[in-house]
Amino acid sequence: MVNKKKISTAEQDSYQIDTESWVTPYGNLMTFLMILFFLLYAYTFFLNDIDYERLMNRVQAQLASLDLKSSMELKKREKETEFARKLSEYVKTKGLSGAAEINISAQKIRIMFTERAVLFASGSAELDSNAINVLNDLADLIKILPETNRIIIEGHTDNVPIRTKEFANNMELSIARAISVLNYFTKKKNLPPERFAIAGYGEFRPVDMSTDITKANDTEEKRARNRRIEIIISRT
Repeated sequence: MVNKKKISTAEQDSYQIDTESWVTPYGNLMTFLMILFFLLYAYTFFLNDIDYERLMNRVQAQLASLDLKSSMELKKREKETEFARKLSEYVKTKGLSGAAEINISAQKIRIMFTERAVLFASGSAELDSNAINVLNDLADLIKILPETNRIIIEGHTDNVPIRTKEFANNMELSIARAISVLNYFTKKKNLPPERFAIAGYGEFRPVDMSTDITKANDTEEKRARNRRIEIIISRT
C-alpha cells in the first residue's frame, strides 16, 4: 500500500503560481514608455519639421530590428528628409524665406512659391530668369529623391478675372503655368516625365481654405499669396 504524504497548506501555497506577478514589470514598462513619448513630444517644440524627421529616423533605426523591406523604407525616408533639409537651407541662403514655404508631413513634402519668388510676369505663363534660376537648383535637389516619389505641380491664382488672347480665365492661366514648370523639369533638366503630374486650380484653392474665396482675396497681400506654384512630393 502506497503511503501518501500529506502536504501542508503552507507547502501547497509554495507550489502555486502567482498569476499577477506580471503586473508590476508591465506597469513599469508602460510608465517608462509614457515618459519617453512625453519627452519626444516636448522635444518637438524645439525642433522644426525637418529636424524632427531626422530624430525619428534615428529612433526607428535604433529600436527596430529591420527586415529588408523596413530597411529600404527607412533609407527612402532618410533621402526625403535630406532633400527637405537641403531645400530649407537653399531657401534661407538665397533669401527666399518670404517667397517660398516648405511643409513636411508623413504623407508629403509641400513647396509653395508665392508671387514674391517672381516666377512669372503678371498674366503670363512664361518663366522669367529668376524662375529659371530657382527651378534649376530645385531640379538638382529633386535628383536626391528616390524615383518612387511622385511629384505634382499645381498652379494657383487670385480671384481677379483675366481674359487675354492666350487665356480665357484664371483656370487656363494656372494650368499653363504648371505646364511651364513641368516642361522645364523634364525638357531642360531631363527629369523623368513619368514622375510628374500637373493640376491647375485657378482661384478656387486659396492658401486660406477656412474661408470663402472672396474673403481669401480681400487684400493685396492675400492675393499675392494665392498667386503661386506648389510642388508636392508624395511620400507614399
